[in-house]
Amino acid sequence: MRLLFTGFNAFGQHEFVNGNAGDCNAGLREIKTLLSDKNQCTISIAWRYSALALGRKLYLQGLLAEYPGECVTLEAAGDIKALAAGDTHCLVLLHSGQLYRVKPNLKAELLPVRLEAPPRSSSNLGTKRSIFGIPKAPELPASPVVEHIACGSHINVAISSENAVYSIPSCLHQFSGRQFRVEQLECGHEHAVLLNGNGDVFTWGNGLRGQLGQAVLKAEEAPHLVEALAGIKVNIWPAYTYLLAVIIRRERVFQITRIAAGGWHSAAISAFGDLYTWGLNCSGQLGVRVMKPGGLLKEPTVYPLPQLHDLAECGCSTASADDDCAPLGVFAGSRHTLVIRRCGGLWATGWCRYNQLGKQLHLLRQQQKNQSYLDVFQPLDGITLDTSSDRVLCGPWSTVIFSGKICAS
Repeated sequence: MRLLFTGFNAFGQHEFVNGNAGDCNAGLREIKTLLSDKNQCTISIAWRYSALALGRKLYLQGLLAEYPGECVTLEAAGDIKALAAGDTHCLVLLHSGQLYRVKPNLKAELLPVRLEAPPRSSSNLGTKRSIFGIPKAPELPASPVVEHIACGSHINVAISSENAVYSIPSCLHQFSGRQFRVEQLECGHEHAVLLNGNGDVFTWGNGLRGQLGQAVLKAEEAPHLVEALAGIKVNIWPAYTYLLAVIIRRERVFQITRIAAGGWHSAAISAFGDLYTWGLNCSGQLGVRVMKPGGLLKEPTVYPLPQLHDLAECGCSTASADDDCAPLGVFAGSRHTLVIRRCGGLWATGWCRYNQLGKQLHLLRQQQKNQSYLDVFQPLDGITLDTSSDRVLCGPWSTVIFSGKICAS
């Protein structure tokens, strides 16, 4: 497994195996790191530094104090499960559910984060007594076990095993019901997007740029269901019992399976392969045209409701039907968006000034009146991913691919 990078690296956030030479036509470079099959590799990228975890080891590299390429190595109390790198700090989650915070500087240290206990239900508010009527000492709330973390420039979110939502360290919402299961959590600069096991999408935070997927542009302090995406489900109950299984299968096809949060935009993909984007489109990050035909007038900059996309035909040699090339996964940086198709093709749109969309798309936008963006999804030539094992990660101005071999011959 290799880590392949393209994008902004002016602060020495990454060191490369072959210097500045690209590994394939797309211009991706391999990050120099000690990957091991024994230890899980986790990476998160902020604007001025990167955070990489291998087992218990945590490596911070970039502009940590005065100079590019500065590096600090830390060791956690247990194996690291997830990282969330922000501008001023990095959240570190262990497999045990313990949460730590570390400031990206040369004196960095892992500091435990104490989350407040969620509010007790009304049934637990009374004083507990023994069988003889003697009041019992109140039980101290157990420290929440964290399962998901994410952070942006102005937002830090954690989700506990009890489905409590934290704006660290405060508990701002408690999802009710044991059947509620969080599948994915993502953060933009000022907003959060959550996907549950039922395919429902919830958003909260600053929504003044349409990134929450709500009809009204405003801030939401607690998670709210994105009704426009919930409406794509099929909730019609059949009159006959033998149709029930068919309807259930159909609902699963239409539910949302993947989400992404960019700087001020969001995206989602359904099990059927429908791609939706919404929010700010200043650099074409939604895959929607920025300028009207003729290039004199602008299209709307903000799209508050999810926009359904019809991607161009893939043209790959492996596709035998339309479903073979349907969108499968979506990822977002500050102002760019990437989509993996079921055939393994990687498509991208948005801001590409620092090659965050790959070398070829960078050259393509230069040919188009020296634009600094693409406003329609285009394929990254020379890349075919293994959809069963390869992963994609977007930093604010960069893209990283976890892959064994992606470059076409």
